[in-house]
Amino acid sequence: MNRILRYALISVMFLCLAGITSLYIIFDSRPGKMGEELSHIVIREGSSLSSIAQQLYEADIISSPESFKVAARLLNRTRAIYPGAYSIQKGLTNTEAIEALAHAKAIEITVTIPEGLRSDEIVGLLSRKLNLDSLKMNGLLTDSTLLLMAGDGFTHLEGTLFPETYRFLENSDEFMVLAKMVGQFKESIRPRMLEDAKTMGFNLQRLITFASLVEKETAREDERRLVSSVYHNRIKQDMLLGCDPTVIYMLVRRGEWNGNLQRKHFSINDPYNSYLKRGLPPGPIANPGLASIQAALNPETTDYLYFVGKNDGTGAHDFSRTLREHNNKVNRYQRRRSSR
Repeated sequence: MNRILRYALISVMFLCLAGITSLYIIFDSRPGKMGEELSHIVIREGSSLSSIAQQLYEADIISSPESFKVAARLLNRTRAIYPGAYSIQKGLTNTEAIEALAHAKAIEITVTIPEGLRSDEIVGLLSRKLNLDSLKMNGLLTDSTLLLMAGDGFTHLEGTLFPETYRFLENSDEFMVLAKMVGQFKESIRPRMLEDAKTMGFNLQRLITFASLVEKETAREDERRLVSSVYHNRIKQDMLLGCDPTVIYMLVRRGEWNGNLQRKHFSINDPYNSYLKRGLPPGPIANPGLASIQAALNPETTDYLYFVGKNDGTGAHDFSRTLREHNNKVNRYQRRRSSR
């Protein structure tokens, strides 16, 4: 064997060893001994492969961010790493870390949003459950991108934070949480509903505004369409709506609500005071559920113009056609309240 061939073989051997070493570093090297200790990491929406690799390295999960990126690309798994919060074992090889991220279940938090809450109440609930910044979230209620998602006519996300049970990724940011709720709202509004609203002279925002009145007036399934009929009848007759919840919402907006609705409040000159301003208020006063939206679109056929709570602990109302009939019932139920 001549000298040149010998050198060539030696070179090939070195190259093979270097290649094997490189592959070992890329796929199988560990930052330390594999143990049972877990690291908690959060991969946010839109995170780059470089930022994910750096997080894993700083959390002692992998030995090198650069080799992790190479391994992810060679294994064609860059798209198998999803946003979320994860608890992952420390001291993994790059291959093990990639598989752990691909198959680990992101930590989720379940939050139920009841029907009829105002946006500020929902923000308070979400900030507590998800450890979010309530001030930042309140500022996002008028975010132009989210309003564009909400649809026609909205200048505020009130009414579009759809009541539902959600599963949010732990450490979701404020924008993504609100976007998920607005997205659910849009999915729940079917094209046929928009067509029916249009025949009533409502765009989406006015439909939700009307539905929010129904939502705040009754929680009873057997009354929603009756309440809807009262407000539809009043609008047709160009009457004041006289809806107490609009006055309460007005006071909340003004920072004056203390839980006690008083006679003086009904004379405040404000767009949301439906005892002074005709027609619907400027926007929703709460976030209605699907049942109230359907009731707004499908009122019972009645000639009712008034209703009053029965004060019997059931949440039921008594409906009237004339003011005289209504006043008699008001007196009767007020006596019932005072006799308790």
